[in-house]
Amino acid sequence: MPVSGAFHRLVAAAALVSLPFTASAADYRFGVFAGSASKDNQAELRAEFKPLADYIAQKTGNGVRLEISQSFRNMENRLNNEGHFALLLAPAQITADAVDGGFVPVAKWNKPLFGMFVVAADAPYKTITALRGAHVGLASRDTAIGPLCMDALGKAGLRADREFASVYEGKFMDVLTKELRAGSRDAICISPIAWKTLNQEAPGQFRVLAETARIPGFALSINSTLDEADKKKLTAVLTGIGGAAEGRAALAAITGSASGATETPPATSDEYVTAGKLLAQGKQRYDQQIRKR
Repeated sequence: MPVSGAFHRLVAAAALVSLPFTASAADYRFGVFAGSASKDNQAELRAEFKPLADYIAQKTGNGVRLEISQSFRNMENRLNNEGHFALLLAPAQITADAVDGGFVPVAKWNKPLFGMFVVAADAPYKTITALRGAHVGLASRDTAIGPLCMDALGKAGLRADREFASVYEGKFMDVLTKELRAGSRDAICISPIAWKTLNQEAPGQFRVLAETARIPGFALSINSTLDEADKKKLTAVLTGIGGAAEGRAALAAITGSASGATETPPATSDEYVTAGKLLAQGKQRYDQQIRKR
């Protein structure tokens, strides 16, 4: 996965400087990786996640220091220079790496992550396999959706470098939908959010041909160096966000990549490790079959 090496350095640095947290210790540092589809304006981005940080602070009785970024390198530099996180909110591919570095996923968004192959409503295609010879657009390899798209193609017995008339890697999903609407692509593989937007803008003109495998979405993880009392307290708070009106409001304030959650059911390390392996395989297939532009 693209962030694997960097994240292992990040969590290794955390381990070097970490001492066990206690409930009476300083504020919890809450690291948030907002995702590439979120707002670029940092003030607006912080405003979206502040209600969640405030909710956690209210329920735990500890201060929560929110540190948010869409740049992995920036967040890594903060960690190396300033200390370590007690809490981490991140998508599946980062959470999977974090497990190896000592973080424990305890809650997750009730919104799985998957890709959708979309074609024109009157297109003749009935299956992914039927796309052989078509002009196809795929979400970027640097997202979680892109590797899931490649995984689906592989399961359908298709190679992106041999069996399509052309393949376009879309850095931005709105560009992919524009390509489809313009007729430049016969099919595209995008996120559910991008599909929802497309269907709202052009209702009835396009349809979902197939979905990729589903993996868990964003996870809330806690640092394993927390003492047992803090772990128990945080786990109870993080898995109960959707059960309180103010918690649901905090989730609803989030847009972009991390939007859409209404509950935060329990999570396990195993499900994120499995997701990480699937994404790594899809990314490897992407790199092998499609030259990076």
